[in-house]
Amino acid sequence: MVSAAPINDILNVVIHDLNRGESGFEIDPGDSALIVTHTMQRLVDQLSLLYGKRTGKSHGRFEADIVNFPVQVHLRDYYINNSVNFYDATLNMMRILRSCAQGTASTGGHIFIAHIQRDSRDYMLVAMLNDELGAAITGDKDVEDSVYLDVKGFRLAGRVDLSQWAVGGDKYLSFLKGKGQDRVSDYFKQFLGCDSTIAAIIETQNLIAALESFAASSEMDEVTKDDFLRSAYTICKRYADNDIPFEVEVFSNELWPHAPEVLAESLVEADLNISDGFVPDKRPLKKLVKFFGKTPNWKIEFDRKAISHGQIVFDAGAGTLTISDLPSDLLSRLTEEYEEDGA
Repeated sequence: MVSAAPINDILNVVIHDLNRGESGFEIDPGDSALIVTHTMQRLVDQLSLLYGKRTGKSHGRFEADIVNFPVQVHLRDYYINNSVNFYDATLNMMRILRSCAQGTASTGGHIFIAHIQRDSRDYMLVAMLNDELGAAITGDKDVEDSVYLDVKGFRLAGRVDLSQWAVGGDKYLSFLKGKGQDRVSDYFKQFLGCDSTIAAIIETQNLIAALESFAASSEMDEVTKDDFLRSAYTICKRYADNDIPFEVEVFSNELWPHAPEVLAESLVEADLNISDGFVPDKRPLKKLVKFFGKTPNWKIEFDRKAISHGQIVFDAGAGTLTISDLPSDLLSRLTEEYEEDGA
């Protein structure tokens, strides 16, 4: 059997344990950074892939307050300043995680921290995994208990796009928020120091771009595309009118009910870092249902339906619009104008 090609180049990886005891949480550190075996490569690739597909993520940047949110300091020392090695940086991070977990209902777990590289970009992935009790068949066809890592069931994880952060990018940090899991994930957000107060207008613009990309990749005809984007507009406007936070999973179930998981996966993998929790802004939403344009001599605004119904024809090659079914008042005025010119 041929092994699948690695998805990520693993530069460093370590496992520490965060254990809950009678007096609070304690760190059981790994002895050192680990050798990248075939099993470790498969595990990190799986975690990275699952994290990318998960809905319920919030995106943002590091908090400006480095005193109360110091994880960024240790990452800077490791990745940018090269003054601390990977293992020591992760131990410093674990001390912060332990402090943030104190007083919460968390049960702790195995903390995987991996510095990975993919498509020439560096990421730091942090995930908390727990053991799961299962069963295995022995060589003599008996069944026995088997403890394994619950890789698919992880609920706490975060990722830093180190490359974007290093060059001053705006949205480079994400963490799993999860539907109805705010209390669970709050301490993990505090640990990472994630400021997710991104302007709603930017989030809405990203969502529009992702929806248009999905419509194009799905090869919808004009009528289907118009209905799809118009439905998206209706849902998002309802969110905006009623101050309802956007959630990828809920939104996808309503907009694309016959295959919501396909739309949700497309939205979270759109490389636009679409967050849960923002309330759509009404201003950019109009782009879902209307086209606008102007020059010094004219301006135009028309509904997408005008294209799907054939009232406006766009010739991409010639760069022209042909408009039919002109309103009677405009048609009369133009006719009168041209008759006078010809007299």
